[in-house]
Amino acid sequence: MTARIFRSLLNVLFGVSADDIFDQAAMDMFDQMDTKDAVFTPAVGDPVPCKINLEFDVDLEPHGFDSQVWSRGTTIEAILNVLGKEPDKGETFTVGETDYTVQTVQENDGRFVKVVVK
Repeated sequence: MTARIFRSLLNVLFGVSADDIFDQAAMDMFDQMDTKDAVFTPAVGDPVPCKINLEFDVDLEPHGFDSQVWSRGTTIEAILNVLGKEPDKGETFTVGETDYTVQTVQENDGRFVKVVVK
């Protein structure tokens, strides 16, 4: 109830929703980080220009297991609402001349999505 009242109050006072504020904060955070310009190419639909946080040599734990077995990999983090959808396996991010193919989604908090790529 309180969250709904807060959202309504923001909308009435400032003409913006709480989601708009959080979306702008996400973009502001990415503007301050060492992000790369990229193009997300979904299996269906038009390519989407975006900014990504590209990390190499990340420790990856296998999904579905509590174990000590880790591998090293590459991840890409992007703003979910800019992409328009959660990336699916096989879709690509292109940075310069390099294509990174999505293998799996590692995290999705509804605002940011992080995928493991090859």
